[in-house]
Amino acid sequence: MTARPRLALALLLGSLVTTLGVTPAHAADSLSIPLFSDRSEALWPIEVGMEVVDLTTGEVVVPRRELVVADGQHTTFSEVIATPRGQRDFELALTVRHHAEGALEFEYDLAVREAAFEDLTWSDYLLNRLALAPRPLVGPVGLAAARADIVETKHEALEEQVTVGSDRYAIRLHARSLRG
Repeated sequence: MTARPRLALALLLGSLVTTLGVTPAHAADSLSIPLFSDRSEALWPIEVGMEVVDLTTGEVVVPRRELVVADGQHTTFSEVIATPRGQRDFELALTVRHHAEGALEFEYDLAVREAAFEDLTWSDYLLNRLALAPRPLVGPVGLAAARADIVETKHEALEEQVTVGSDRYAIRLHARSLRG
């Protein structure tokens, strides 16, 4: 084939491609190729969050914390709150996945740990409350409550209730699909 027929063939193919109207690719068009390789949440993003509410007082002790993760990405939330008797640690290991018909699957492992203040005298307590002394030291940390489950829901929030001593807490897990 000489140069002239090759040029004619290339021009013919080029004009066919432009007349067919090639549309740009979008992330929602593909199941396997992320368009933004530097962002792990680009393919199947899910916004996940956690908040903790004290059910005895109705107070939100840990405000809603959110982040965007990829489908199936393992995420850990860890929060520490002060109590009149010491501190409580809320640790949540969470994996959220897309399911059929817009449902989301929560796979979570929740651990609530508690540490009481070491020996505390009335004078130390009063000085601490008046902000004239440092916060008292806490003793060893012990597991106070634990939950683990895999739950599918079509709602944005899932609530797990735990009782630690005389306090009841609601741990609310939030997830929202950002899939286009």
